[in-house]
Amino acid sequence: LSIASGETLALVGENGAGKSTLAKLLVRLYDPGEGRIFIDGVDIRDIDPAHLHRHVGLVLQTSGRYEASAAENIAYGDWRRLLEDREEIERLARFVDIHELIEALEGGYDAHLGRRFGSVNLSGGQWQRIAVARAFAREATLLILDEPTSSLDPRTEYALFTKFRQLSRGRTTLLISHRFTTIGIADRIAVLSGGQIIESGTHEELLIERGAYSALYQLYEKLIPGSGSATQ
Repeated sequence: LSIASGETLALVGENGAGKSTLAKLLVRLYDPGEGRIFIDGVDIRDIDPAHLHRHVGLVLQTSGRYEASAAENIAYGDWRRLLEDREEIERLARFVDIHELIEALEGGYDAHLGRRFGSVNLSGGQWQRIAVARAFAREATLLILDEPTSSLDPRTEYALFTKFRQLSRGRTTLLISHRFTTIGIADRIAVLSGGQIIESGTHEELLIERGAYSALYQLYEKLIPGSGSATQ
C-alpha cells in the first residue's frame, strides 16, 4: 500500500480486518513483526519517535478525556503554540461546532471538564469533537482519523468530515470509517481483509468492480436506505 503526499485515503473493511492496527503502526504504537513502513523513503523505525509524533495528528475511536479546562483540552494538540492563543483555540472549536456549547458552560473555555476536578462532563460525541479539534490544532503533515466521530449521528458526522477537506488540504490523511457517507470525501479507497489490501480505487471504480467494497456498500444501503447517496 502506498499513500501519496497530500492524498486522502479511506480504509474500509469488516471488524478485525486490521484497519486500526495499520493506523497504530503508522505512529509506532506498534512496530511491524514483518515488512517495513517508509515515510519519504525512510524506514519509520529510523525516525526519532518525538519527531514523528510532532508531524502526526491522531484521533482514535476512544478519544482522550483530560481533566483540564475546555481550552486546555484543545490546546494540548500543540501546547507550546496554543497555550496563550485563545483566538486559535476558539477557531478550532468553531470548526468542530462546539464553540457555542463551551461558551454556554459556567466559566466558558476556562470551565474544567471531567468530574475529578470540576463539575462539567460532556457526552461521548462532545468529547470526540474536542479530540478532533485537538488533532487539527497540530500543524501535522499526516492526519490519521480512526472512527473519530463514531458517537455522532451520520448527518453530523458527514458535515464535520466535509469541513475536514478545508484543513486537510496539503496534508496526507488516512480516514477509517464504517459509514459510506464519510468515505466518499476520500480521493481513494482501499479495502482491507485479513490484514491484506484486496481492492483499491475510487468509489465509482470499486462499485463497477462489484467486489468486496460493492457488497459492503449494498449491505449498508439496505440497512440505512439512502444513506450512501452522499458518496456519489
